[in-house]
Amino acid sequence: MATVYRAPEPAPDIDYRDWQKYEADEAAYIERMQIAARLGNAGKPLVGEIVRFPIADGYAQYIVWNTKPLTLVWLEVGDAWSIPDAHSRGLRLADVEAMVRYEQRWRKALA
Repeated sequence: MATVYRAPEPAPDIDYRDWQKYEADEAAYIERMQIAARLGNAGKPLVGEIVRFPIADGYAQYIVWNTKPLTLVWLEVGDAWSIPDAHSRGLRLADVEAMVRYEQRWRKALA
């Protein structure tokens, strides 16, 4: 079962006047969160990976913060969608591993 926390740093505010700047700020924020997750977790391949759940017109996005116990951090980016608590509590490490492998295969196929 997964435990979900808020990120240790707030996500950047959306600036509708400068969308490109917001996208760059969001990418830098996600990269900082990935680095923070990996600190002290060397050798854990899933730590720092992003898992996304389709919701409405976007995604709920989480970063794998730890694998034992499974800990995710909610990324309040974009529309800041989140999955229901019951959904997150039911996630298993095997579910997250499968999601990450699937995303990696898609990125490789599209490269």
